[in-house]
Amino acid sequence: MKSAMKSALLALWVVFTSSRAVASSESATVERLYSEWRFAEADRALAALSRAHPAEPGTLLAKGFERFMAGDFPAAAAEYRAAAGSGPPPAPLKEMLALAEGSAKVVDGYLERKSAHFVFRFPVEDAVLADYGLDALEAAAAALSADLGYLPSRPVPVDILRGGADLATMTTLTEDEIERTGTVAVSKWSRIMLTSPRAMRLGYEWEDSLSHEFVHYVVAALTYDRAPVWLQEGLAKFLEHRWRAPAGLALNPSMQHYLAKALASGKLITFDAMHPSMAKLPRAEDATLAFAEVTTAIACLFEHGHSEALRDVLAAVRDGADARLAVARAFGGTGTWGDFESAWRQYMTDLHYKALPGLEPIVPKYRTKGASGAKNAISEDDGPTPAGEADRYLRLGNMMLLRSRPRAASVEYEKGAKLATSAQWIFPVKLGRTYLALGQAELASKAVAPAEATYPELPWPHLIAGQAALAKGDAKGAVASLLLSLAINPYDPSVHCSLAEAYKRWPDAPTDKRLRAERDCRELSSK
Repeated sequence: MKSAMKSALLALWVVFTSSRAVASSESATVERLYSEWRFAEADRALAALSRAHPAEPGTLLAKGFERFMAGDFPAAAAEYRAAAGSGPPPAPLKEMLALAEGSAKVVDGYLERKSAHFVFRFPVEDAVLADYGLDALEAAAAALSADLGYLPSRPVPVDILRGGADLATMTTLTEDEIERTGTVAVSKWSRIMLTSPRAMRLGYEWEDSLSHEFVHYVVAALTYDRAPVWLQEGLAKFLEHRWRAPAGLALNPSMQHYLAKALASGKLITFDAMHPSMAKLPRAEDATLAFAEVTTAIACLFEHGHSEALRDVLAAVRDGADARLAVARAFGGTGTWGDFESAWRQYMTDLHYKALPGLEPIVPKYRTKGASGAKNAISEDDGPTPAGEADRYLRLGNMMLLRSRPRAASVEYEKGAKLATSAQWIFPVKLGRTYLALGQAELASKAVAPAEATYPELPWPHLIAGQAALAKGDAKGAVASLLLSLAINPYDPSVHCSLAEAYKRWPDAPTDKRLRAERDCRELSSK
């Protein structure tokens, strides 16, 4: 999710130029270049400004902004305080100083790991994210370099945050907006901020979210941060899978469901309503629909012009073209937005998505306050419970399982599955676990297959499918499913232990990946 705060920055420069008459044009130029993510030019301009006017407030402010964008929050705060001098800081500077100081507190004590293009910072309890996260980001960088022709010219800071409050502290979003819409990540000020999946009730697709935010970074750099929200989000959602799959439309069933309902009712969300951020839409369901809309718009464009069309749009927006006009021209035909919009609406209709009866779309939900500590496991039991008689059979099955009576548990779960009209995915998960305990891997596979297809945002169907594949001797297939589970809930020791065993049985498995899985199995099992 992408947003900007240029108005505050520009207001701050106006304060300094009007009240202190210092190197005004030079400092404003530095600010503009950094705000447009033109780092090489901005670094040269800042170096020249620092030589000519080292102690001027505008210079100190520019240096603070550069440090803030680089993720060096204590240094940024020090420069901002020096720029303010002995008097009270102007309101925009006070806001930026608060952001720098608050961000410094959030990441205090973090660990750090680096790759070729990223600096990954994380709390100690989230160490398991580092290697997998960096792998996903570097894979995304390679794919987007091929697609869009861009690689970062300086290390990209990536901060893993403990919850929505920390995300609010480090951005201009409120905690209410973050929790209401299920916002888990932001790309802003040339940095990526991602909420730990530990903070979410059911985990979430955190590796895809990292890639999503990196697409924002690339789009901002290629357009001088001029792309509107709908274009930013459409490109980010469309390309977020590029770290692991070819480019193409890949809406999950929940998004398909909302889009089908909106097309049937004619109640699509307008692109203008998405400004200034998806996080400001009224509900998480609205954000899901909005993402589905903008993703299909980019998919429609891509189907006609492939990566070249995306590059053309980004170059035109960078050069000042209206985003709608840029998309229409890259699409071809008459080059008018009306024609593209008609083609896009027909494209959505031709997808033939259907609203799925009984589907309960999965949207990221934050844990209740105080429940996101390091020892809180992500469990299917934190999800919604089935209604009526089905819930009684769920509780009976759970009791049987706790008493080491898996056969009796399976009988109760099977009864509940036939009656469930809500939380329907819970019974396939429980049955899958129970059949595995009974040594019936084929039944476990069949039990979770519908849930794995309909609810790919949940970790347990993938986990059970992977463990069942391993039990049937399909080590390579097991690895694929287990990695999907890990990409949603990386804290479950059984994922890593099963993965280590699958790598051991797969003759062509990379040694480094097997050793990583064995390490994480040991470390997480000991906690």
